[in-house]
Amino acid sequence: MAFKIRGTYYLFLFLIFFLSGVPLALSQKFTVGVKAGATISTSWFGDKDDKALFTNSWKPGFFAAGLVNFPLKKSFSFQTEAGFSQRGRKVKFNEGTWVNSANYHYLDGSMMLRKSYPLRWTKNISGTWFFNVGPKVSYWLNGKGSVYTLTENIDPVSGAVTIEKGYSYPYKVKFEKEPEIPDSPDFNTMYLKDVNRWLFGLDFGVGVDAPTTSLQRFVFEARFTWGHTFYGNRGSAFNRTLGFSDNLRANEKILSFSVDYTLNRDLRDSKKGKSTQKDVKKAKPRKEIDSLIR
Repeated sequence: MAFKIRGTYYLFLFLIFFLSGVPLALSQKFTVGVKAGATISTSWFGDKDDKALFTNSWKPGFFAAGLVNFPLKKSFSFQTEAGFSQRGRKVKFNEGTWVNSANYHYLDGSMMLRKSYPLRWTKNISGTWFFNVGPKVSYWLNGKGSVYTLTENIDPVSGAVTIEKGYSYPYKVKFEKEPEIPDSPDFNTMYLKDVNRWLFGLDFGVGVDAPTTSLQRFVFEARFTWGHTFYGNRGSAFNRTLGFSDNLRANEKILSFSVDYTLNRDLRDSKKGKSTQKDVKKAKPRKEIDSLIR
């Protein structure tokens, strides 16, 4: 079963890289750019019993990427993106008295099929609004985080209840099985075994663009990522702290907000430049011959 799953992932990656090159071969015009933005992410557990034992909260993060967009027919376009992101999960356990706050780092790639519609900003400035959808793949690089307790305090006068952060310790992620007999009490290591470092999902986005010149523009987009791959299994996470508990049989849900800066390019311009240079080189000997004859 593991071989079949890995084979499917590798086939999916091959299709991403293969299909991303098709529009470039078919289109003379394209747009290049960079994008950056903020994310908030959470995780959804795969089983109802797990949802009763753990509570998820939203976790802030960020990302940056490069992009290439290829125009197609009927106001459609195809966009590929590749970049880096930090996102994570914040999970309460032990009846909400402990918190595991984790930050994970990823390499990301996505393909988006986009449909655009005309939008007029002012009388002389027009842009577009769009929606897009496509697959997303992330490779889990590393991670770190902290585990801390929550203490409930009751004011003796007013009776107001406040929740304060108590005992806390940091940790770093290692993608390996925990050692049976550790050389030292490595409480600051989170061991992750049998995890899926390739995470797959589906992106849905909507946005607008605002041109600054005929070739340059800013793009503002809100996107939702529906993750399909579980981080791992129920027993994938291990930490030596007494009372620690986690469950990686959960997938990602991500909201992101980005700003893109893009620049339009045309392959025909470069071809014209090369052909002009060739014409000049060919014409130069002719001029020398004419001067000798005269």
